Amino acid sequence: MAKHTKETLGFDSFSGYYASITQGYGGFDWGDVDNMNATFWQNEKTEWCDTGYQSVIHGTGEAFTWNNNGGVSYGVFESASLKETFSLNSMVAASAWETAQPFDFLSYTYQKGHGFVIKASDTVYLSQTAQTINFAKIGNSGDFKDISLVEIVSGNGKYGNTCSYGPYGYTLGNQMAFDNLKVTWNGKIPKGNGKPAKIAFLPHGNGHAGQIATAHLVSGDAQHGTNPAGHTSAAVHSGAQSGFHSELLPLGGSHTGDLTGQFQLPTIDHFGM
Repeated sequence: MAKHTKETLGFDSFSGYYASITQGYGGFDWGDVDNMNATFWQNEKTEWCDTGYQSVIHGTGEAFTWNNNGGVSYGVFESASLKETFSLNSMVAASAWETAQPFDFLSYTYQKGHGFVIKASDTVYLSQTAQTINFAKIGNSGDFKDISLVEIVSGNGKYGNTCSYGPYGYTLGNQMAFDNLKVTWNGKIPKGNGKPAKIAFLPHGNGHAGQIATAHLVSGDAQHGTNPAGHTSAAVHSGAQSGFHSELLPLGGSHTGDLTGQFQLPTIDHFGM
């Protein structure tokens, strides 16, 4: 029997402020999971404070899931070789912007002739304060053992802090920041082939918008609900809010073109009424 291989992914080996994670990093193919370095808020977003990004990071870098449609975020990482399976042990994670925000963690196995088959779906509620998720202690025993792919789906939480944008700038958004991702491979760590994660089988498809979409509330009195039954809906956060503002940050370095204009929200959502 092949010797198991343990590893911890620290996301510290990337240059620039933020960009797509290199395919094959840590033995995984990645989809809608990017890296961010602390230099981004140290040099660029100096107004950020007490965000999930800042609480999660260990070392110089971290990873995050992000939304490519202005709403729900989907992050996927799968074994770079479907002959090698892994167990997801733990990670340090936080909601980048919200409190009491649900995130679904879905595990998949791969069956020849059938493709990816869902094994389990478990929900964890996160705030902007970092916490360690021990995957052996959520859901049923074995939900994240001997798998081929993990998907992370954001839900709707409540307002986040007022620190970054002042008393009238409660933060909202769909990103989950994480670091110190610990996995155990059932064999050797596979080598990537440079191809992105095979996520076309998932309902949201595999389009990558090429930017981080973060958001904060600048006025109004809208409130997110925390009903778990509705948190996997792909509805945009801003639909029923009178003072929602979306901040779109084009990715630097790995993407070309000015994509920001393609994702502007309607005036009623962008500026309030």
